[in-house]
Amino acid sequence: MTPDTVTKPLPHPKYRPDIDGLRAVAVLAVICFHAFPQVLQGGFIGVDVFFIISGFLISSILLRSLKKGIFSFKEFYIRRILRIFPALIVVLSVCYCIGWLVLLPEEFQQLGKHMIGGAGSVSNLFFWKEAGYFDNSAATKPLLHLWSLGVEEQFYIVWPCLLLLAWKRNINALTMVACIIAGSFAVNVYTVHTDAVQSFYSPVARFWELLLGGLLAYIQLHKIHVEQRVRQSINSLLSKFTPRRLPALNPIMLQHSLSILGVSLIVFAAIFADKKKLFPGWWALLPTLGAYLVISAGPLSVLNRRILSARPLVWIGLISYPLYLWHWPLLSFATIMEVKTPSPGIRVTAVALAFVLAWLTYQFVERPIRFGQRSKTRISVLMLLMVLLAALGGSAYVKGNVRSSTLTKEMLDQIKKLGFGLHFAKWSPCPNEVNTWNCKILNPHKPAEIALIGDSHSVHLASGLAELDTIVSRNIISRNGNGCMPVFELELAGKRYYSCEDNAINKALEEAIKSESIKVIMLSGYAVWKIRPINDELQLEEISDEQVKENAAILEKALDITLTRLVASGKKIVFFVDTPVLDFEPTECSSNIRPLYLMGHTSKDPCALPRPLFEKRNAEYHRIMSSAQKAFPTVKFINLYDYLCDQEFCYALKDGVLLYRDHSHLSADGSRYLFGKLADELKL
Repeated sequence: MTPDTVTKPLPHPKYRPDIDGLRAVAVLAVICFHAFPQVLQGGFIGVDVFFIISGFLISSILLRSLKKGIFSFKEFYIRRILRIFPALIVVLSVCYCIGWLVLLPEEFQQLGKHMIGGAGSVSNLFFWKEAGYFDNSAATKPLLHLWSLGVEEQFYIVWPCLLLLAWKRNINALTMVACIIAGSFAVNVYTVHTDAVQSFYSPVARFWELLLGGLLAYIQLHKIHVEQRVRQSINSLLSKFTPRRLPALNPIMLQHSLSILGVSLIVFAAIFADKKKLFPGWWALLPTLGAYLVISAGPLSVLNRRILSARPLVWIGLISYPLYLWHWPLLSFATIMEVKTPSPGIRVTAVALAFVLAWLTYQFVERPIRFGQRSKTRISVLMLLMVLLAALGGSAYVKGNVRSSTLTKEMLDQIKKLGFGLHFAKWSPCPNEVNTWNCKILNPHKPAEIALIGDSHSVHLASGLAELDTIVSRNIISRNGNGCMPVFELELAGKRYYSCEDNAINKALEEAIKSESIKVIMLSGYAVWKIRPINDELQLEEISDEQVKENAAILEKALDITLTRLVASGKKIVFFVDTPVLDFEPTECSSNIRPLYLMGHTSKDPCALPRPLFEKRNAEYHRIMSSAQKAFPTVKFINLYDYLCDQEFCYALKDGVLLYRDHSHLSADGSRYLFGKLADELKL
């Protein structure tokens, strides 16, 4: 053994081609969902299948090494580096290069941030914090798919430690695993109702899926015959009432049945689950239990042997990891460069290219590094390259795209108009406030008479308000919570609604009520995205019918409580009824804003949303606003859409002004345009 050679590899379970076939089913489902969501609306469940497979295989390795007394953290993480790093380094590098060529400065900054998350296996935590406000649509995040990799790697930091602890302390590992699965699943079911984004991205709410695979590994290693134990328990129960007993099970038929049932559950989930369901939640049991049953059925069961072990599926399974890494960036960059959902032909081409790149990556990068001679030098180089990529991402995040010299003046002017930071151009940080974005004031040297409270849909009003003489003379303070409606927090049936980070909105409302200087309280928030018809053709997070009804009822109650208290304070209250949300990005309205287009680009004409679609989508929200207006006649409700819409359209470009910076937020120019039109209404 040379000095440069690393330790002996940990034992690996016997190769099963049917598991590679199952990997193929999972990755094909995910790709189909991403490329053609209307064809397989539940294809995202492929990730859940991956979690079961990963939990089973890695836990098998850990348990076998512990049983043989050769477990090593160092060797375990070397194995993970060799498995994960090679293909990921290639994909991150290519994404950086493509991003440098085609992304706008803010988009390139976001890519840099996501590169840090991908390199550090914390992508899921980044996307968890981003989701829901000031956020580009998912399709324009080339590294969004790395969230699942983050969940896995976080699991593999915790799981070996727990197993080793149980092994050394003689703790029953089966009991420990069962308890953690139950706890994690309970968190999943609870948070899917209270915070669906957390439930999707949180490692705690996802660990049960990987552990379910670990449970199967433990059962198979210790040859625990679950079906026999279940049969004995049922017979024991039956003996109290009848002499009858369950017939003996045919092991072969049982394997075939498990295989068929497992595949059926996965197929059912892929067809009938969709983004409108509360997912993961209880729905995640379908693909996870399906994958569990397929693996437990064994390689000789009917579908495992005849379908999953077929050469085409096994080949796709072998390249499934690089295929998963490649497919989404290609589709995402195509969307970005088309400024809309690419044509079916482009999507098919992107998927075909993903297969080619995946095979090349597997053949010439992954296999030579993963299965070649393992040396300290090789491991060190991989780690160094990943650190360098994280640093490169950090530089992009701090500096943005440095290609400004290649952008024309017209492009730079258009990009500047879309810059969100311009909303607070004339504002100052509030004195003695730690989070300066959450609190801004026009004049920090005098008390404010007007308080603007809400989420990002109050912030996008800032530029326009700062231009009004009637506002400037009275001074205004803007207090905001990311993604937080301007209503008091509620607790109903043990659940918290409209809770906000650092209790920001509750504090802002309380301070406004108690303040002697504040005479006017203005409220604005983005409630519509939670209250809308399903399949409304807008680029928004999908939610269930159940959630829509629940959210509407909760908002109505929260608004009633909030306005009751505010009106009782004796101050003037203004509620801005929200602006329309577009079904396109405003960049579609310019023919010359991106450094590079995929198939050429012509500006959208008209740059507008059809009024009937807007009214259909906002019907429930406007019903709530109308009801509140009748209940609180002293509150001044200002319909912002009256100034952005006519009878036919709601405009994103009007009178030569680009009104929006993304599909839901006004641009700085749009904010100024809007308040220039309604200045008379704000003479309070």
